[in-house]
This record gives sequence, structure tokens and C-alpha cells, in this order.
Amino acid sequence: MRGRFARLMGSLATLAILLAAGVPVAPVASGAGALGGRVHPLRTPGGRVAHNLRQAMETSNWSGYAVAYWETGDHYAAATAQWTVPAVTAPPGFSTGYSSSWLGIGGFCLDANCTSVDSTLIQLGTEQNASSTGATQYFAWFETLPKPSKVIRALAIHPGDLIQASLADGPTFHGGKTKAGGGSSAKQTWTLTMRDVTTGTSWSTTLRYASSLASAEWVEEAPWSGGVLPLADFGTATFDPGTVNGVNPLLTTQEGIVMNDPNGQTANPSAPDSDTDGFNVCWGNGTSLTSCSAPNS
Repeated sequence: MRGRFARLMGSLATLAILLAAGVPVAPVASGAGALGGRVHPLRTPGGRVAHNLRQAMETSNWSGYAVAYWETGDHYAAATAQWTVPAVTAPPGFSTGYSSSWLGIGGFCLDANCTSVDSTLIQLGTEQNASSTGATQYFAWFETLPKPSKVIRALAIHPGDLIQASLADGPTFHGGKTKAGGGSSAKQTWTLTMRDVTTGTSWSTTLRYASSLASAEWVEEAPWSGGVLPLADFGTATFDPGTVNGVNPLLTTQEGIVMNDPNGQTANPSAPDSDTDGFNVCWGNGTSLTSCSAPNS
């Protein structure tokens, strides 16, 4: 009973966040809720994590790129991202569509077959939602799982705005390197910043959080509330440039993440751009992924 109550309260917390921001909200089922949530990988009939022909991981809620300790041997105590807020419309056949663009540390697979998913996730991003009536809502937010998302009211977000975001754990991150030993169960001191370059407004906060430091990611997401919500048609979202631990992430196509959500929408990341620090994500509808070209570096 306590677990069921907690899941219901999670869903209500997400609904409250959306309502407080004035978002056109469709009915949601009870269950765990988050504007940005952990990865939900898709699996083959044999139980392995599904991959496409480029060896990008397939999931039901994330699309973009992630770098992970199990693959690189690095812990991640700092990351940056830049993206343009996409204009959105509701997907065909749905009264409302939702999408999140965000930068995060944690929440990804802890091994190659995603036997375990990291329970920690610290992230900040923008939300882009639309209803079939044409109403839209854009806002900024941050989240430290398992706490619910918080709207960043200091920033007024509009489609086309250029966003710069950063996450850094000051005590762990020093001069482009992380301290030996990596993640810890002890709380770290994180500084989160976001700047809307287009409007010239900025926001920053410092908080305590115990991160695994096991991954860093740049994601276009279909948010979760009792299940994966319909993905708003965002056209093409561009993330470029990004850094991890103060340096170029050197992205590879194998670190890409493709979304095939249960509502019939897709999100396909391009190959990394020529300097391996950025990419595009292209929205789609149906069984075939939309072709997606890398941004110009």
C-alpha cells in the first residue's frame, strides 16, 4: 500500500508541476511521474537491450547521447549543453503532446545490457508542450530524483531561444578531472546554471545531492506520468556544443539513443557532428525513423 501511495503521489506531483506552469495537461494515469526520468530501454525477445543498425540503444522515453562509466571508465562530475528550444505541436491523434530537452548526470544504464539503471539523476532542461487546440507552453525546470521537478520561474522560455546549461559538483570536479574513486554515497555540492542567451536572463542554484557520477547525457525525452506520455512534434532539436568534465565528449554513434515510444512517436538522433560535441534529434511518427542529419559544426 505504501508503494502504491508513493507512486500515486509521484503522479500527482508531476501533474501539479504542469498545472502550476500553466501547461495544457491531458488526463494522466496514476503512477510514478517526472518531467525528466530515468532511461527505459527496449529489449529483444531474448532479453538483450535493443539496438538499431548503427548500434544506438533503443528506449521508450529517451533520445540523444549518453556517455557512461561502464563504457569509458570515467566518472562525470561536470557537464554542459547548449540547445535551441524547439517549437512544438501536438502529435496526430492526441489531445496533448509533451517533450523535454535536458542535460543530466545519472539515470542511465549501469552496465552494457542495462541490467541495472542508475537510481540517481540530477538534471535541468526546458519543457515544450502543446495541445491539439494550438495552445502551447514552454518553461525551464530542474530535478534531483527522487524529488519532483521544480519550475525555474526566473526564466521565461520561448521557442527559438538559445539555452546554455551546466551541472558541476565543485568538490569533486577539479581542472577537467574527477577525484579518484568517482561516485560516492555521500552528498556532493552541485551548482546548476541556465542562461537564456536570446533574452539575456540567467538562473543558478547550489544544492546537495548524492550522485553516482556514472553517466552524463544530452536528451530529448517523452516525459513520464504513469507511463510514457505522447511525444510532442518538435521537428528537429539541436544540441551543440556539449562538454563533460570540462572537455569535448568525443561522441560516437554507438553512444546514441533512439526513442520508439509506446504512443507511436519516434525520435532519432543524428550521427555526431564533425567535432564530436553535438548532434540533432529528429521527430517522427510511425514505424520508420525520420532521417536525421548532423548539425554544422
